[in-house]
Amino acid sequence: MRKLFVVSVSVLALFAGAAQARPSAEVNAEEFYVAARALEEKGALALFDSRMKPMQKQMKDAGLSARTANAAATKRGDPLYCVSEAERKKGAGVEKVLGMLEALGRPLRTRLTLEDAWMAALKRTYPCS
Repeated sequence: MRKLFVVSVSVLALFAGAAQARPSAEVNAEEFYVAARALEEKGALALFDSRMKPMQKQMKDAGLSARTANAAATKRGDPLYCVSEAERKKGAGVEKVLGMLEALGRPLRTRLTLEDAWMAALKRTYPCS
């Protein structure tokens, strides 16, 4: 039984590594959100889901895109969003990220890519006043 489990985990890890993540600019935000909530419900078993690594990469890409755009806008003197140093150090966990996407609402998430939805979520959560 143990040997079967180890083989199963190895096969899942192989498929997870082989799965290709579409760029965050091509992923529908609602589809991402629904899949992420489904993974969240799996708890620790989500680590063995083949969607996990591609989705992590997509979210990382969306974050990098937002940071790059905000850095360019900040350099021009008009930042897109303003995260306090304390919030930046604390970081954003899964619940925070999904909560920010959830706050956008389904109609907006349905129309946006993950990249655009993440930018909208950052602007809404961390406005520059």
